[in-house]
Amino acid sequence: MGAPFTIEIPYDQLLLLVMALFMFVGATRGAYREAITSIGLVVLLAVLVKPGLVAPIVGYLSSMVRLIIAFLRSHFSVNPEVLLSTYKNVAMPFDGENPYPFLMVALVGFVLLSYASRGGKDITAFSRILGGLLGLFNGFMVVSLFKEYVVKYVEGRTGAVAVMGPGSGVSVALRDLPSSRLVSPDNWQFTLALLAIVGALVVISMVGLPPKKRG
Repeated sequence: MGAPFTIEIPYDQLLLLVMALFMFVGATRGAYREAITSIGLVVLLAVLVKPGLVAPIVGYLSSMVRLIIAFLRSHFSVNPEVLLSTYKNVAMPFDGENPYPFLMVALVGFVLLSYASRGGKDITAFSRILGGLLGLFNGFMVVSLFKEYVVKYVEGRTGAVAVMGPGSGVSVALRDLPSSRLVSPDNWQFTLALLAIVGALVVISMVGLPPKKRG
């Protein structure tokens, strides 16, 4: 078996590429649709700041999934002792104490569902400009939130993660990952200013640029 090979991708280049892609898509979708996506991403940012907001929900979902898996592994047994014994042996990648894997899936699912709708031909030029600006923000938020979720997840794991060796195949790694957090005491002014600007764009998009109805 050959030696492991790692493809390194600079984080800044990945971030700029994703932001450019989201800007282009945002211009095609228009400001109204992009504003809805921005609101959803800001909600996910609030969850990053206060993970306790979703911890009970994630814990409940984790317990339900574990119970279903235990029911299947026990060959559809309804014996409480058998179910409980199997339930204890079911390991889940997320729970109420470390909900970040679930949030990664929720982020990806939200982005896919949000961008499944495309803009029509009746979008004005001003709406496309605002949509492109909001698309830049959305691209930045998607990459930043995903990075933060991964870092939080690793921090919440046991020391087993730190002792894992490199794989034997081809892997992809991000290089020059910023040590600063998306929301921290060091950069709260930047985050607040960014949210204020985006908030103004969202208000203009939602109030001043409603989607045209085809009659």
